[in-house]
Amino acid sequence: MRKSPERRLQFILWVLVFAIAILFVDFIICMAVMYKSSDINYTDASEIMEGLSYNSGEYILSDEESTQLQKNNEFAFLLDSTGNIIWYENMPDSLTKSKYTLQDVAKFTRYYLDDYPVRTYIVSEDRLLVVGKLNADIWKYTLEYDANNVLTFLEITPVLFIFNIILFIFVSIRMYKARQRRIEEERVEWIAGVSHDIRTPLAVILGNAQMISKESSIDEIKRKSEIIESQGLRIRALVENLNITSKLDFGTKRFEKTKVFLSVLIRKIVSNTINSLDIDAQSKYDFELNIDDEMQKYEVLLNEELFERAVVNLLNNTIRHNPDGCQVYINLYKENKKTILEIGDSGIGVPAEILQRLNQRSFTESKSVGKHGLGLKIVKKVVEFHRWKVRFYNGEDVGFVCRMEIK
Repeated sequence: MRKSPERRLQFILWVLVFAIAILFVDFIICMAVMYKSSDINYTDASEIMEGLSYNSGEYILSDEESTQLQKNNEFAFLLDSTGNIIWYENMPDSLTKSKYTLQDVAKFTRYYLDDYPVRTYIVSEDRLLVVGKLNADIWKYTLEYDANNVLTFLEITPVLFIFNIILFIFVSIRMYKARQRRIEEERVEWIAGVSHDIRTPLAVILGNAQMISKESSIDEIKRKSEIIESQGLRIRALVENLNITSKLDFGTKRFEKTKVFLSVLIRKIVSNTINSLDIDAQSKYDFELNIDDEMQKYEVLLNEELFERAVVNLLNNTIRHNPDGCQVYINLYKENKKTILEIGDSGIGVPAEILQRLNQRSFTESKSVGKHGLGLKIVKKVVEFHRWKVRFYNGEDVGFVCRMEIK
């Protein structure tokens, strides 16, 4: 069933929203990583002030703190309340001017001091300590970021990209499966609805055909009414097969299994099949049912509806493809501790290429089933549902055989 334009548009919009959401999440993750790693380590102002002593009219920094500044590739200087430099350490020559104005202090407090990133600390009422970085690997705006964070960003971007691809593929597959599931459910509902709508007029056709066949004394009318009845029964079987195969294909119905006496169920199915044939057809087909004594009380866990449909399909397949009649045999026996059900005939058999297709595992997935297809396809599906084994082959002389290994 084709998707409506509204649903297709809804799907496209959903994908776009999801893609935008992924990009937004990526942005948040990147910003979080950048922020977490954005703390620039400056030499602590309190340590500098503790290591700074005033002696003989000048400030002297301890060797330990001086080494620390050089190790961190930093410089430092101290301003008084008038903007004069009263002490400095490791300071570039371009910065050692005699005095800094309030405008200068305001600028480098927020931005840069002659392209050097700096931090300012109020260390007393009339003293301002300035600590700066000698390298240019720091970007300073409202926030400060180490240039290495860009490398971090570049490192995590491919990881996020790969993660996004995997996530997008996963979600797309889930969405596709959900869409396919909805389509399958709609298809099953549509088939079930059509099947239900067909049953009522088909029942009327079959009822009238049977009545005409019984009441008419004209042979030609009786013959044509029997043809109508025969084809009507065939349509009903096709509708039932279509209904079951759609449910098996798409798994929309839960088929419950119950324990049953297999011999009793097989007898019932064969008896109902024989009784559904007209007198002329009953005379053409010789049904032979062979059940070993040890199998008379044998119980098996199965779904009766599916099993009956599989056996009926095999019997109908024999009748349909051997219109001149044949022997039909049903054998239930034990072989090497395995339960074997054989349903075969002495008819014309099946061409080798069709047998090859029937025995392929992919046959149940094939859309082209041919004249032997739908009924036998359901047989294979029923066997797969029960986790049994099945094989189709021609008899030693003539005829077609279906052999099931029942667990």
